[in-house]
Amino acid sequence: MGQGLRVSSFATAEVISQIVRLTSGPSFVGGLNPAQWAALRYFGRVGLAACSVTAFARYHGTSKGTASQTIAALTRKGLVARLQNPDDRRLVHFVLTDSGRAVLDSDPIRLVAEAVAGLSAEEQAALATLLEKIVRSVLAQRATSGLADDPGDDGEEI
Repeated sequence: MGQGLRVSSFATAEVISQIVRLTSGPSFVGGLNPAQWAALRYFGRVGLAACSVTAFARYHGTSKGTASQTIAALTRKGLVARLQNPDDRRLVHFVLTDSGRAVLDSDPIRLVAEAVAGLSAEEQAALATLLEKIVRSVLAQRATSGLADDPGDDGEEI
């Protein structure tokens, strides 16, 4: 790649797709699927207030029911633990267990993270900002076209 790379929206989308392809195959390792890896990453980096089924579903662009199934699988595998809020028993948070943190050490997207780490701080910031903008745009397009699960559905939380 690099030399001769055509700069167009479609060519850029192809490069993003290639990164996804390079990381998706290896995401079926350790008995986990890509959605489970995404949940482990999410719970490993957000604060406790955002460690809920609803917050993960919203971030991941999926339904609460689908997010709940993903989190339930991680809980059964001992990678995520359920924490009941002592002040409000309706509130449930999920945190990584020691096993979950250990599994993240072999995260299949580490190669991409290492490649990004090779960029300057300014390049990393610009890339993160632009990719986030793309994600938000794609999620919005999916929502208006009816292609996505409704993140606001009333799916039962675990």
